[in-house]
Amino acid sequence: MKKVKSRSGKAGLPPGALVHVGHDDLAASTTIDLFTYSANDVTERRLHSIEEFAELAPDLIGWLNIDGLSSEGILARIGERFNLHPLLLEDILNTDHRPKVEEYSDCLFVVSRMLGLDEETGGIGQEQICFVLRKGLVISFQETPGDVLDPIRERLRKDLGRVRRSGSDYLLYALLDVIVDEYFAIVERLGQRIEQLERKVITRPGSEDLHTIQDLRGLLITVNRYVTPMRELAGRLNTIPSELIDKSTRRYINDLQDHTVYIAETIGTFREMLLSVENTYHAGQNLRMTQVMKLLTIISTIFIPLTFIVGIYGMNFEHMPELGWRYGYLGVLAIMGVIALVMLAWFRRKRWL
Repeated sequence: MKKVKSRSGKAGLPPGALVHVGHDDLAASTTIDLFTYSANDVTERRLHSIEEFAELAPDLIGWLNIDGLSSEGILARIGERFNLHPLLLEDILNTDHRPKVEEYSDCLFVVSRMLGLDEETGGIGQEQICFVLRKGLVISFQETPGDVLDPIRERLRKDLGRVRRSGSDYLLYALLDVIVDEYFAIVERLGQRIEQLERKVITRPGSEDLHTIQDLRGLLITVNRYVTPMRELAGRLNTIPSELIDKSTRRYINDLQDHTVYIAETIGTFREMLLSVENTYHAGQNLRMTQVMKLLTIISTIFIPLTFIVGIYGMNFEHMPELGWRYGYLGVLAIMGVIALVMLAWFRRKRWL
């Protein structure tokens, strides 16, 4: 089980104190990977320490990806190397922030959240990822190795799209866009599961369906919890008066905001669908209960005249003429059978059966 540090461990510390809040079992796995690229070339290498990083040539763009945040010492040296504000470093180490964007004197700081659907458990995994946008450089920080950013790495290696012909602001947009694309994939998968559940509830409802409805509702709430601040982040990034973001890139950021709005609306639609499925489930259960009660009522109604006859011949009077008949017993049984058949035929004619 992973050890997790909470915010209570920072109580009483001054602002900007570097204390990792999150998973504490990855201290030895801090890695620093550097992409440098231009329209004509790309290089990729792993740095053994941040001291190996050298200033980039004016025609090069860099992406410094740092995995593993448990070592406050390494993060402090990175902060000194790039002159990052202590509050910015503190936010990187606190891995439970909501998505946001903040402007500093020479950089933009963006906090985002990566989501991933676990195919085995059906749950949603999440991880905070932070970006620092500087002139010609994007620095990303994440707590654990592995992310959803491989499509961007492939675009850089194979020169796909326009990322290698654009600045660091476009690289930041592309990284955020691929994160939001993963939201799309998750919401689509949840939509497929809701449609499957809807068909099952109509054809073969079961008691487990109610638990499935609650699970899906919880997953939608989890996604929506981060989509809404991501929409605010994109809107803020689009209007922030910073020279680090080019006018041409703002068009793409505006498109990113549209995607988050679409996802939020889709989640709202799916939540209404779940409510409809839940109502259908309860209506089906009520209908099933009504049918059972109806069947029991019909059976009881059939037995009312039969019980009356049995009650008459169950009395212990000595002088009952039918008691002495040779075929009296069979005759009573035949009458009772005819009564039951006539009542069944009448119920069927009334469409009660």
